[in-house]
Amino acid sequence: MEFHAILTTLVMPPLAPLLGLLLAFIFWCFPAASPFAKLSLPLAMLSAATLWICATPAFSAWLGGQLGKAVRDPEAVPQAVVILGGGRYRDEKSGNERLSATSLERVAWAVDKAPEPLPVMVSGGRVYEREQASEAELMAELMQKLFRRPATWRENCSRTTAENAVNSAALLHDSGIESVVLVTHWWHMPRAARVFARAGIQVQPLSVGGAEELLPRAQTGLLRWLPSAAALLRTQVYWRELLARAWYYWRPLPPVRAC
Repeated sequence: MEFHAILTTLVMPPLAPLLGLLLAFIFWCFPAASPFAKLSLPLAMLSAATLWICATPAFSAWLGGQLGKAVRDPEAVPQAVVILGGGRYRDEKSGNERLSATSLERVAWAVDKAPEPLPVMVSGGRVYEREQASEAELMAELMQKLFRRPATWRENCSRTTAENAVNSAALLHDSGIESVVLVTHWWHMPRAARVFARAGIQVQPLSVGGAEELLPRAQTGLLRWLPSAAALLRTQVYWRELLARAWYYWRPLPPVRAC
């Protein structure tokens, strides 16, 4: 998992354009007559421009628009709700763990928006070795304590969206369930819905938020073209989704993962 994360980071901003700037500096150290030295200035300008553009609200909003939306199956009659985990916060010293803001949003959204009579599955395991409780356990505990809504199933073993799908499908099929309301963020939903469909589960998407949720003051005038940390973070999220979508397209589904 860490190896995949490193590879993904290498091809995304800010690291990719920063590596371009580093390479430009190395080329600049070559003799002036060298073709590498002549490439240093164009490469530096291209890398700086790429970093600037990727950190603008205008670009992040455009990139988010390329993700599209998951297609709703009009004939699907959901029999359960599936909430996908979205990470956790962990204190390395104390070992205390709690749900990330992304996971909290998904749980709260599902409790508020999903049909109440339907049973709920929470899906998410331990991504890294030092993690203690699975994301599913953290979500189930929060739902019970804060919202007084129990989780019928806890899928505790998955580490990726593809494993979310195959592990959840195995548990759901054992219970005779073929169609679900799937809860995750809008930028994650197209990939998640597609891989759940490949695993044999009909999906009715219930997306948290939407592509139009950016702050209005960050969408108008000159501010659209001024870099910001928030815009760069959104660019990272959207770019990662596009890369993962291409990866999933060429890869077969993984086997059901045991803890």
